[in-house]
Amino acid sequence: MPYKTGTCRALFDFPDLALSLTGPHARVIVAARPATDGPVKVGTTRGERVYELFYTALPPGAFTPADVVALYLHRGAFETVLADEDKEQDMDRWCSHTAWGQEFWLILAQWTWNLRLSLGHALHPTLMRTTEFAAAQYELLAEPGAAVQPDVSYKPPLWAVSRMGCIAGEYFTLQPDGTLHCPAGFPLYPQERRPEHDGSVRVVYAARIGHCSPCPRREECQGYGGGHQKTAPRQRGALATRHN
Repeated sequence: MPYKTGTCRALFDFPDLALSLTGPHARVIVAARPATDGPVKVGTTRGERVYELFYTALPPGAFTPADVVALYLHRGAFETVLADEDKEQDMDRWCSHTAWGQEFWLILAQWTWNLRLSLGHALHPTLMRTTEFAAAQYELLAEPGAAVQPDVSYKPPLWAVSRMGCIAGEYFTLQPDGTLHCPAGFPLYPQERRPEHDGSVRVVYAARIGHCSPCPRREECQGYGGGHQKTAPRQRGALATRHN
């Protein structure tokens, strides 16, 4: 098969070639041409010939091997030419000098394109992909006035076990804003929430170093560690247990 460049190619058509032992079958066309002295950018060199493979789904009865190679050979060379069709044409390329005549031509061109697609599908039908939407899920609403019981609730918080020599947690007063007040009247703020393995949540409160350092009850509050923690504020933990 000669091409525009004058290169003559020998074509070998394999209408139903298995791509793998269990894979799909496809039509494969092998084009062989004489090798040149320069490097080969497309194809594989075997001896003095260069071989190129063309995979297609076009039926052999409608498209000969020469037709398939003519469609796919050097396809990237004219992609820029096809891109020019997306640009707006000049006025001298219009099919009508009136707006409605030009609009009719565009509709006719679109109809022709759709007709080509339908004829091509009739020649080589393929399965159409469809989208199946799942049924809507409705939440069961409680009757008006019925009390809705929460799935998870928490018992009143329990104070964590204090270290030996420290002021116990029951002497820290819980405030409405979520803070604690120590026996000296200074606030402790929640700093961390730690989920436990049993489903409970441990809330850690901490005071400010500016309140703990001058506090007269510092040694009593921090116990044995008070003399060695001049820069550490007091921390207090509360454990909220969970039940269903």
